[in-house]
Parts: sequence; structure tokens; C-alpha cells
Amino acid sequence: MKTIFFILLISLFATTGCSSNEVKITEVFRSHIRTDDSKLFTFSIIFFGNSDSKPLGSDNNNLDKQQKRSRQGKGRGNKSNTEKNTEKKPNKQRADKKQSRQDKMMKELEARMAEKLADNSYCRKGFFELERSLNKTIFTIHGECNESATAADRENFPQVKRVD
Repeated sequence: MKTIFFILLISLFATTGCSSNEVKITEVFRSHIRTDDSKLFTFSIIFFGNSDSKPLGSDNNNLDKQQKRSRQGKGRGNKSNTEKNTEKKPNKQRADKKQSRQDKMMKELEARMAEKLADNSYCRKGFFELERSLNKTIFTIHGECNESATAADRENFPQVKRVD
């Protein structure tokens, strides 16, 4: 199952042309109904842009350059408190920006997942989250529906055969 999911993700990356500087988002919804009628799902959003644009998960390149410049020519001697504080500030700013960016992407993930589940009626009585994962460009939520699968669910969400 995981191999099918990753093949799908790779094919999405390969087939999408990124001709503009704007960030594009691709959604992937995968359902899985077990033999015990439990309904599982995986919902992912993939953020990407063209090769000229900055990757979403990367940090500000200007901060990296500033830090490299600030380190040049400095030995291992004692530093005053003001020097120590100024070196930590860019790292904190970068961490804050990264956290803010991740928070925005998580909110986007949750909003799109709620919309997808409402549109396809997969979890009619809600769901609970099993796992949440994120990396620089792919955010994923694995969940299980509160209700059991019906015959209509099995018809509307057919299982993909595993090729192992």
C-alpha cells in the first residue's frame, strides 16, 4: 500500500509543470476499508513551486548568508554578552518563521481535509486522528472514521489491489 502511495506522489511531482513562481498544492486522498469494516484514510497535501522559487520548507537564504558573514574572522576567544545575543537572534527568528510557516500549512491541511471528507462523505460521523506527519513539502494526516463501512461505502471506495 505504501508503495502505491509513494508511486502516486512521485508521479504527481513528475507530471506537474511548474511554470509560474506561485506555490501549487496537490491533494491526495486514499481510503482503505478493512475486512472488519473499519474505515481508514490518508490525506496529504503537497506544496511545490518551480525551480526558481524558494522551497516552502527552506529557511530564508539571506539569514544563512548573514550568519556565515558574522562567523567569518572570529576566533574562539571570549565573546561579550551582546555578541552572543545577536548571534542567537537570527536563529530564533528563523525558527519562528519556520514554525509560522508550518502552522499555516497545517491549517491548510486541516481545512482541505475537512472539505474533502465533506465532499466525498467518507466519514459521515466524524473521525479520529491516528497520526500526523510533515516534512518540508508533504503534510499528511492518517485517520479512522467513527462509523463502520457500509455496502455503499465499499462500492463507492473500492480497494486498490496490492502488487507485491
